[in-house]
Amino acid sequence: MFAFVIGSAAHAQTPTNEFWPELDVYWTPAEHQRTFLELSSSTEQDGPKREDSIGLYQDYLRLPAGYFRGGLRYTRSARDNSYSEYRMVGEATFATWSNGLLRLVNRSRIEIRDVNDAWSYRIRDRLHLQRHPAGPSKFAFAPYVTFEAYYYSQYRTIAKLGGRVGSEARVWGPVSVDLYIARQDNSRTLPKFVNALGLTTKLTY
Repeated sequence: MFAFVIGSAAHAQTPTNEFWPELDVYWTPAEHQRTFLELSSSTEQDGPKREDSIGLYQDYLRLPAGYFRGGLRYTRSARDNSYSEYRMVGEATFATWSNGLLRLVNRSRIEIRDVNDAWSYRIRDRLHLQRHPAGPSKFAFAPYVTFEAYYYSQYRTIAKLGGRVGSEARVWGPVSVDLYIARQDNSRTLPKFVNALGLTTKLTY
């Protein structure tokens, strides 16, 4: 009996492995305006979970200092009807430090969420440290590391911590990619631990 309990607890702590593909399309019709379309998915590698998302956002640009963003995002379960979320998003992203080669960017975001007909809000704050190429290069690799904290109103506490390590690279013309590995630790929801491989393709016009 004791061995069964220990074995069950160990199994419960096993990280879930996921793949996060994403397509981002940016269109900048004016100097301070940018429209952003997001198509993304998260797929559990060893289980049935798959969630698809679509988001549409409008940015007000104050580059290179930062930008403001507002928009809507919808997520649903692709294989059943167990999860549905409508999300209203507002965020501000600004550079907080730079030495010419490294730049630290802070993003603060609030999300008003309707998850399976239950309303709540979530506040997210992310630090993003990135190294930019020292000079002209073919692929312009830009490695980075991020750390993010998530506050959930329904729990009244920070219930998720996340981080990423990856690199952006230019492919050709308007096409660039962002390849990364991610980790999320959840204190109030399941799965408690998530490891993910992410690949984002970006089209900029």
